[in-house]
This record gives sequence, C-alpha cells and structure tokens, in this order.
Amino acid sequence: MVRDDDGNSSLSEIARQQGNSIVPLLVGIQSNPAITQSRVLRFLENLECLQLPQRPTNRKASAIRVSRERINPLQLRKYVALSYTWTASKFEDKTAGLYHVQERVGQGFEPSRVRNTILDRIFIYMRTIDVDLLWIDQHGIIQDTDGCKRPTCDHEACIQKREGMEVMDLVYKFSKHPVGLLVRPITSARELKLLANLLQRKLTSGNGAHIRLSRNRNPQEAWMALEILHRITKDDWWHRGWIFQENYKGGTRMKLLIKHSEDLEGLKRFYGNMRNPYGSPIFGNVDGELCIRSVNFLEEATRLCLACWKSIGRHRILSNPTMRKRKEVIKQILQTASKYRLVLKPSEPMTPRIIADIEKRQMKERWDRLAITANCCQYSTRLNVRQLMQENVSLSLAILALCLLNGEVLHNGRSANPRASKMNVSKFLKASLFDEFNSPSNQHSLTFNRSCRFFDVSLTKSGIKTRGHMWKIYKIIDTCKWPLPGAWVEDLSGILEPGQRKQLAYLARHLAKAGHTSLSDNIKAYLERDTRLATIPYNNLSFTERYMHTMASEVADAIAKASPLGLGCLWDPNEGDGYRPYMAVFVLEDSGTLSQTSDISDESHESDDGEVYAFTASRPDDYSSKEYDSSDLDRHVSFEVEVEGLVGNTDGLIPQIRIRRWLPGLCFFRRVSRAHVVFSWPRDLESISP
Repeated sequence: MVRDDDGNSSLSEIARQQGNSIVPLLVGIQSNPAITQSRVLRFLENLECLQLPQRPTNRKASAIRVSRERINPLQLRKYVALSYTWTASKFEDKTAGLYHVQERVGQGFEPSRVRNTILDRIFIYMRTIDVDLLWIDQHGIIQDTDGCKRPTCDHEACIQKREGMEVMDLVYKFSKHPVGLLVRPITSARELKLLANLLQRKLTSGNGAHIRLSRNRNPQEAWMALEILHRITKDDWWHRGWIFQENYKGGTRMKLLIKHSEDLEGLKRFYGNMRNPYGSPIFGNVDGELCIRSVNFLEEATRLCLACWKSIGRHRILSNPTMRKRKEVIKQILQTASKYRLVLKPSEPMTPRIIADIEKRQMKERWDRLAITANCCQYSTRLNVRQLMQENVSLSLAILALCLLNGEVLHNGRSANPRASKMNVSKFLKASLFDEFNSPSNQHSLTFNRSCRFFDVSLTKSGIKTRGHMWKIYKIIDTCKWPLPGAWVEDLSGILEPGQRKQLAYLARHLAKAGHTSLSDNIKAYLERDTRLATIPYNNLSFTERYMHTMASEVADAIAKASPLGLGCLWDPNEGDGYRPYMAVFVLEDSGTLSQTSDISDESHESDDGEVYAFTASRPDDYSSKEYDSSDLDRHVSFEVEVEGLVGNTDGLIPQIRIRRWLPGLCFFRRVSRAHVVFSWPRDLESISP
C-alpha cells in the first residue's frame, strides 16, 4: 500500500514501494487517460457571487441579508475574488452568523458559516473601491455533499464541487480585484514606519546581483524590518496550498489586506501620498487596513532578504548566534514569500520552485497538489486523479508524469547524477530539468523559459516522444570579417531595429553569393514581411510572427557580435542523403564550434565527419475549444542534439536524441509537417529500480 503523500520519499524508496522501476511506472501513469483539460464552463459561465449588502441602519442588527447574483467572468470581471483561511487564528473573533446568505435554490436566507470579521473586512474594502460583487469559495462552490468525503464519488453534489475546484484558479485570474486577507495585525507606529520604508525601497539599493542594504539608512533598521516580515509571513494565509494558487493566479492585481490598530489610522493616512517604486500607493485608503499589492510586497521582501544575506556573508560573523538566527529567518521568509525573478537564475525554469513551494504548503487533501501544480504551471494536460488514487499510484510520480506530459524538458544529455536516486521528486526536478535557457535580451527570462516546452508528448520505454523538426548542420559561416554596419537597406522600417535589418540583409546577400538561394530568398521575404508588420501593435501579432522576430533578432545580434553561424537543412532518417537546401541559420558559440565534441569543417567545405543536429519545435497556445481557457501557452524549443540511434515507430524510424545545449536559430519550414522524435530518458532516472 502506497502512502497517500510520498513527497518526502526518495525515488529509490518510491520504486521499492511500487515494486517497479521508475520509467515503467511513469509510462504506466500515462496509461491512465491523460486528458486534455476540457473544464466544464457551466461553472464559470454561472459564477455565483454575493451582492454587497447595504450598510445596516442599526449597528446592533441581528442579521444582515446578502443576496446572490450569477455572472459570467469571461464578460464581467469587476468582482472581488476573496482569498482567506477557513480556520480562525488567535488574532480573530471566530463568531459567524451575522450575515444571512440567500440559498442557492429559492428565496430563503441562511446564516453564513464564514466568520463575521471576514465579511466585515471585505465589505468595507468593496465599498472603498466601489465594487458590488464578491466571489467567496464557501458560497461560490457547493459545500453540502451530504456528508460524503470520498474524492472519487459520483454524487451530483460531489461532481459540482469538483468542477468548481477545478476551475477555481480562473476565478482569481479573471477577477479585476483578487484580495487576500491576512489576520496578524500591525500594532505599532514603529512597525508601520518600517513597513512604509520597506515598500518605498528606502532600505535597499541596486538591482540584480548588486542588491544591497542602503548606505543612507541605519543597518539596524533593516534588521528590524526583517523581523516584521518574519511575523507577517507567519500568518496562516501564506501556508495554505490553495491560497498559494490564489495568490499566484491573482498576479499583479492581487492585493493584501493587513489589519492595523485603530490608533494608526492617522499615520497610515499620512502615508497616503507615498508610492512604491512602480507608482502605486503603498498602503491605500481602506479604513482599518493596509492595502498592499502582493507582487510589490514579495519583491521588496525578497530584496531585503537578499541584501541582509549578503551583509551577513560579507562580515563573516556566522559564529554570532544572533546572525545565525537572522540567517534562518531569511531562509524562512524566502521559502514563504519570494519573488521568483530575484531568486532564480535567468537560465532556470520556474517549475521546480513552484512544485517545491506547493509541497511545503498545508492542504487537507494531498492529491490536490496535482490540480494546484497544473493550474500554477499552466498545464493543459491533466491526469485522471480519481483513477490514480484507486490504483494506489505514487502521488510524487504522478506530479513528475504531469510535468513531463506537459512538455517540461529533462536535460538528458548530462552524465548520470549518482545522488538522483536519493532525491525526492521536487529535488530531482530541480537538478534535472533543463536550466540553460538563453532568453533574448528584450524578453523577461522567466516568461520566456516558461514557454520552452515540448508538445504532443507521450512517455515510452525509450524516452519522451514529441514532435518538431530535425535539422542537420553542415556548414559554419565565419562572420568576424563582415562589415559592422551590415548591408545597405532601402527601407529601414520594421519591427526589427534598423541595425538588425542591415545585418540580416548582409547575411541574405552573402548566402546568395554562395549559392544558397532558398535560404537567402526566405530571409529577404522575411525582411519584407517585417516591414509590413511594423504598423501592427506587437501584442497583436500572432505567435509565429512574434517568435520569428525573436529568432531573427538573435541571429542579427549574433552577426553584430561576430559570432559564427551554422546552416542547417531538414533531416529525416527515413530518406536518403540526397540534396536538401539550407532552410535554417543557427547561432553558434563564439569559439566557432558547435560543441566540444563537434568536428565540423569551415565555410568552404561540407563534411559528415562530425555530424551535428538540431531539434526545433514551436506551436501557439492550443485554444482548441472556443468555450474556455485551456490554460495552455505558446511553446518553443531549440536545441543542439546528439542522435543516439533510431527507434521504430508506426510511420518508420524516428531519431532517439539527447540534448547538448540551447541553440537559437531562424528556421523556415513552411508546409513541412512536424516529425516524431524521442528524447532518451536521463541516464540516472533510467537506472532507478527497486
């Protein structure tokens, strides 16, 4: 019998518990129909909200009536989506029942089980921002399931509850006013002033690797602010699994409400005109509350933690018990409330951190981790949780399978990690997912990396099967002697910068002189199209147009840096070595070689002595159903790969490949269908058995 939650179990322990090797276990999980999410939109299209009640005329009213109203958030997004803890803390009055909510069926009203203080606070907020509709899970999702607690039940009430929980992330995503209620109050003027200084970024300076404590402030002020952050992040709100999802999906619109003592209202109002570095008010104007943008709180908290950590390391005073304690406090804050952009390297994916953070959160049903992971990572392919539970499948392996089926890329080209079998799944993902992405300079790295995924994935004994285009690279072009300005261009207008257009124009001319007319003509046609697209707002461009622009910019910038380029033609192992025109240009390393193991000739010769291959794949987000948000996203990968061999497939032999490195390139393959490939299992994962 497998434990319900094996999150702390190592892969070797899971293999022993399941009585099988890890790879066949993953393949078996996939055989549980991995369904593309077709989330029932009857829930969203009839989202049950509560209407803001009128202010009671009698302060001692025994009951306040709250009516229901159904909306479609795809059309009306002006509603508050509330995030709060169901269980009262020691800082709250547990009393409920003041508010009587309209029944789902009929015109009757019944006392709400939601604590009075929760509804009091959110209704004050709604009046302040002039919003009349509230979505709250206890009244927006059916709760009365006749006492049934079976997660695999087919009762109509249970089905409706599951459907509601399944799309709950979209409720927060679509809301213009997602709000999180924290309950630990700010009780002193000193705390309020320190928090104000933190949010105005007065305690830190610099950016990126240069973040440090401000030289204009007393360092003691930073340590006191750190203690306040520690207290705030101990609030139960930060430690619930579903709330992690709500905060994540609420994004830049999520606001945090933190109560403060009545005697601080005047001081808070004094800070009314103070702004954070992004121009938003630091505290808002809600009576009795600090109203803080969640993303700003996370960013400033992370900056302070990183600056304090650096200060501790610089002074080498870890033997001091106070400093050891502060270091632990910093770790706890960063594990609870960190800004991923500041704690992850630009080359890393966010997925391992998201999964580890979800794993730390408390949740009543541990299998809810699958849904929360899928929602936060924007996965469109889901697993049949009910069937997995009935078959006693490992929850941790189900999460790993979920990641792989949604296109997460394992770096299978590395040597086997001898410690892999001792890792749990979240640590294995951290160690094994590809983390050498190289995002373009004009894009946010984590946003770019999030889209670097395979599509049409299936798990096989041989590896991870997907589709894309295979390229064979025959020729290197040395650009170090090319003229810096590039070639003369008649029309400099376009999405590309004028200098980039000149570089690509010179490349096209060079290719034409060398007889590579197909690739040259494609680049010229792209430059003409780039001019036509200049009149269209960038966000209105199609995925293909945006992605081609990204890769064209990469090639142009590489030419400006005198980096070598590689020319590739489409490759199919089922066809002979007959002539194929060059249809792609890839950006190589500055050394002029494709990899340390490559041995490819210079520009004047073509050779098969050191065969070098690339795999590319791109596809826009799959909104196959016009009726709902499929949670998919644009996908694209571009790797230099090693062909390990060929494996049989229904449509012939397909390459079995391993990743060497990230390899950006501008590819032209119009009307050429994608072909199957298999990425071999990582050597360490393949070897884990009972």
